[in-house]
Amino acid sequence: MVFSAARHGLIAPTLVCPDTEQLPVSVPSLLTWIFLLTAIGIALTSGRFVDFTTAHIRRASRLMWPAEPDRATKTLLVQLWLAAMGFAILALRPPPHVWIEAGGYLGPGCTASIVWPGVMSIGLACFGANAHAARKAF
Repeated sequence: MVFSAARHGLIAPTLVCPDTEQLPVSVPSLLTWIFLLTAIGIALTSGRFVDFTTAHIRRASRLMWPAEPDRATKTLLVQLWLAAMGFAILALRPPPHVWIEAGGYLGPGCTASIVWPGVMSIGLACFGANAHAARKAF
């Protein structure tokens, strides 16, 4: 889906450098894809923290709806996956203008193009790991 969307121009990893005549230069950014793939790998990794979160989600869901113990878990799972996918899409988009301006003051002109996908990948990893725990809670 990501490659198809990128091919049709819906999303494209871009490197925005305000120093180069204020025009965004679209280049395939290997670093963005490394961030995303690492975040997906973290989100799909199981461990004691995921098991701990799974147990709490299961217990909370059963307390909320004793007659339908999986109802709250399903709702949480959908919301977490939507948030994770939103972070993935935002990581592939160019950074907002505010981030570009802040990057110009804080460091080299292309700082925002590196920091933006990194921050969005952290969001993807967090929400994705919680969605993984919610899926295991069934």
